[in-house]
Amino acid sequence: MSYRFFINPHQINWQEKKANISDQEQVHKLSRVLRLRENDQVVLLDGTGLIYNAQIISFFSREIQCRLLSRRTANTDPELKITVAQAMLKGPNFDYVLQKGTEIGVADFIPVITERTVVKIDDNDVSRDIDRRVNRYQKIVQDAAEQSERGHVPDVRNFMTLDELFKTNLSVYDLKLICAERSQTNGIKEVLNSVQEKIHKVLILIGPEGGFAENELKHAISSGFTSVSLGRRIYRSETVGMLLSGILFFYFNDLK
Repeated sequence: MSYRFFINPHQINWQEKKANISDQEQVHKLSRVLRLRENDQVVLLDGTGLIYNAQIISFFSREIQCRLLSRRTANTDPELKITVAQAMLKGPNFDYVLQKGTEIGVADFIPVITERTVVKIDDNDVSRDIDRRVNRYQKIVQDAAEQSERGHVPDVRNFMTLDELFKTNLSVYDLKLICAERSQTNGIKEVLNSVQEKIHKVLILIGPEGGFAENELKHAISSGFTSVSLGRRIYRSETVGMLLSGILFFYFNDLK
C-alpha cells in the first residue's frame, strides 16, 4: 500500500527530482504514526492534478526529504464540477457532509448560514472562529481526498449568509438546484430530463435540519435556482448533498 499526501506545489521541484514535506502533521504521521523509514515510497500530490511517486531519502525534525521517481496526471476527478452550498449543521454532521462529498467528487463547498441554522458563531471573535472552522474543514476534505485517491483537494470557502450567496456571480453555474421537502412539482428526474444545454458546473443549495424558511425558498427561486424534490421520503440534511451529487454524476455520465 502506498500512502498518499497532498503537499504544497512549491515544495516540489520536478527538474531536480526533489520534494520536501514540511507540514508538521504530515511529518508526525509519516515518522511517528506510520513509522516509515528511509527508502520507503510514498505518493505525493500537488493539488493541481499531478501525482508523484517518491522515495524518502532523509528525515529531519521538521522536514522529510524525498526523491521524485515518476510523475503522472490524475484522472480520478469528475468533469462535472459540483459546488455544495450547505447550511451549517450541529455536531459532526457538517464534517460528514465534507468527508462524503469529497469522496463522491464534489469540487467545492460553501458553508451557509440560514434563518434556521442552529450552529452559532462566537460573537466575541467572529473572524477568528470562522477562520478556525474553515481551516479544520479544509483539513477534513484533504484527508478525504487522500483516502479516495482524488487528484484535487476541494476548496472550502468562507461562510456566507444566503443573501451574500445570492449576490455572488451565480451565472457561472449552468444549473442551480435548491432542495425542498415534498415538492409536488419538480422531481429530480423531471428537472434533469428538462435540461437542454451542456452542463459543466452545478450549484446545490441545501438547508439546515429545520429546512428553509418560505421566504428563503422564494428568494432562491427568484435568484435562478430550481426547486427539486428527491421523492416522498424526508432525508437528513447531511444526506442530501451526497445523494443528489451521486444522482448528478450518474445522470451526466461521470460515474463510469
